[in-house]
Parts: sequence; C-alpha cells; structure tokens
Amino acid sequence: MSRHNKMAGASAPVVLALLCLPACSAQHISVPRSICDTPIDQELTAPLLKATGKLSEWHTAGWGGKGRSVCIVSVDKSEALRLRFAWHTDAIDPMKYSSLDNSVTGLWEPSRVRHLAESATVGDNGSIATTRCKGRGKWRFTLALKVSRDRQIVHQRKEIEQFMRAYMPATMKTVGCTHP
Repeated sequence: MSRHNKMAGASAPVVLALLCLPACSAQHISVPRSICDTPIDQELTAPLLKATGKLSEWHTAGWGGKGRSVCIVSVDKSEALRLRFAWHTDAIDPMKYSSLDNSVTGLWEPSRVRHLAESATVGDNGSIATTRCKGRGKWRFTLALKVSRDRQIVHQRKEIEQFMRAYMPATMKTVGCTHP
C-alpha cells in the first residue's frame, strides 16, 4: 500500500468523525409515549416534534374537568405543540375558529375533514375537532391542536391529520367521553 493510500485510509474515519461532530453531538429528543396524559403512537408524534433537545410538558390546573384546559409541549423551552381541550354545551363550527385571523386557533389553509369527529378541520399547522360526548350529559368535547412552527417549515397537513385521527378518540377515552 502506498504512503498516500495509508494516509487516506487512516484519515477517512477522522474526517467522518469531524463531519458527524455537529450533528452527532445534538441531543435528540426521546419521543414520548403519551402527549398530555393520552397514550399515542410515537410514530405519529415524531413528525410534529421535529427537533432536538429536552422535551417538557405543561398543562393548566383542572385538566380533564368541565371547562377549558391547555397543554403545551415544548422542546428546549420553545413551544412545539399547543393543545386546547374544551367541554361545552353548545355546538360549534370548527371552521369558524380555524380562520387565520382567529388569534387562539387560527390555522393556515384550513379545510373540513370527514370521519375524524362529528365536525373537524385540518390546516397546515393544526386541527380542530368537536363531537358530542356520551357519558357527560349534554356536553360536547372540542380538541384544538396547533403546531408552533415558522411559516418556512414545510406544511404538515398529512401528519397533523394522521395524529388527530388517533389522538382525538384516545383523548376522549382518557377524559371518559365516548361517541354517542
């Protein structure tokens, strides 16, 4: 083996190690098995949390009771997901709350989706689903998901819809609510 080949062979692992250093040193998050006390398949959550760092979760007092509550999932203290849970007696139109000018749940390019809940919308940055809640009298349950992302992030409509199709019924079960 020539001296050049020996050096090339010896330096390749060093070069690979140096190239990997910035990417490999990042602390990857461990995707949780539940979000806001509701079990969910990690494969459905991972695309929405595309980030590295420390994962944390915070929610308002009274979680699971009547009224409203919020749960925020953060990565390195930056909000990644905001989930709003509401129990109410009146029917709502999720499309009304999906418009971009709604400061609470405004979604990018919202459209109605079928077979997710009694009524639901999905946008490029979140979803709102509402349904009657058997087991809680005449109450209705609404779940709003907002993915906290910069407009430059690739739209995640497909991933958000897949997440919500699993998360909505799982959350209803968590809070003791079933479809009528």
